[in-house]
Amino acid sequence: MFPMINIGPLSIQAAGFIMIVSLFIGLWATSYFSKNLGTNGDLIENSILLGLIAGLISARVGFILQNPSALAGNPMAIFSLTPSMLNPGFGIFVGLLAAFIFAQKKHLPLWPSLDTLAPLFLFLFAGIHLSNYAIGNGYGLPTELPWGIQLWNETRHPVNLYALFLVTICFLAMLFHTKVFKTAGFLRSGTLFNLSMGAVGLITLITRAFVSEKSLIGKFDIWQIFGFAILILGIALIYKKSFQDRKHIQVFVSLGSNRDPDKNLPEAVKKLEDFSKIRGMSHIYKSKDVQKESDPSFFYNKVIEIDTRLSFNDLSSRLKSIEVDLGREPGNKVNVPIDLDILTYDDDVFFTQGKQIPDPNLIKYKYIAIPLKELAPDFRHPASGILIEDIINQLKDDHKIQMLKEVENGFEA
Repeated sequence: MFPMINIGPLSIQAAGFIMIVSLFIGLWATSYFSKNLGTNGDLIENSILLGLIAGLISARVGFILQNPSALAGNPMAIFSLTPSMLNPGFGIFVGLLAAFIFAQKKHLPLWPSLDTLAPLFLFLFAGIHLSNYAIGNGYGLPTELPWGIQLWNETRHPVNLYALFLVTICFLAMLFHTKVFKTAGFLRSGTLFNLSMGAVGLITLITRAFVSEKSLIGKFDIWQIFGFAILILGIALIYKKSFQDRKHIQVFVSLGSNRDPDKNLPEAVKKLEDFSKIRGMSHIYKSKDVQKESDPSFFYNKVIEIDTRLSFNDLSSRLKSIEVDLGREPGNKVNVPIDLDILTYDDDVFFTQGKQIPDPNLIKYKYIAIPLKELAPDFRHPASGILIEDIINQLKDDHKIQMLKEVENGFEA
């Protein structure tokens, strides 16, 4: 064991040092992941830091309330760095509550934000076990296995190393599935986080069986009960988020045309009605081609809201079929009879088949953001939680855009 780490003349408590390193590596991974998912990394990190500060203060206050005599001889001991003068349970509860309240006030979407935090939770879980190994806590039952470690005059199961090994496998699987934090890896937001938490519950359930000193409630170890509860909750949420059919999926679709828009835009809407319910649509908006590749140089765009039961892949295929039916040639960006793009698919955040949802162009171009604001003025970005009005105010797109009305023979300003 190594309870202290010596760095030159300094001696640092190993457990605290390991947890700090785990926290910073986890925050770095979260920041990198956030950029690729499109979530609001700054606010997510702020919520974590707020939760940590509130948790530490509450843990100390909780300990003092339980043990008021601890300050009898020295009131300044309340500022002591002694970890034993903390109430972990109370601190964790208040810290999580503070982080949750902050996230709610900042309108951070729950599941995309939790997906972003999945690597941080795994790092902290690994850090806890490595810290316990460093100071000899959570030691295992006696064993004759060759990989046992010497502790308290016996060869014992290296329980914390078991947990560290298993969480490392989970983390490597996460790296592979997310293509090293470039995508959540699943079509439903929250699946990655729930898998991670389910894995933590399973690892806890397994490894606690080898621990020598257990905290019992009756005949059951309280940490195994906790691990089992997390595992069951994770499985239930994965089923609900990933496998349960949704009857009503709200989708925003962008329609654009630079060839016969007066004919192709209404025809596309009519074809959409064959397999979905149109819940609303914006006016037509005229703007120059942002890609500067087409001739004529003007595009006519609108955004519609549909209600569908189709999966994302099935819906994408239907939209491509409509484009082909109306004369769209794949790869031709000059003459575009119709262009149909899924902007959002319910509140999910994912990347599949080369397509990112929500569509990145939603926060880049007026021809999408302005019609969307007209259609849904209270819309918030599913990944970042930013209000559509704020998205428009942050746009760097300087192309002029003009709202048109649909009349019998075309459009008019």
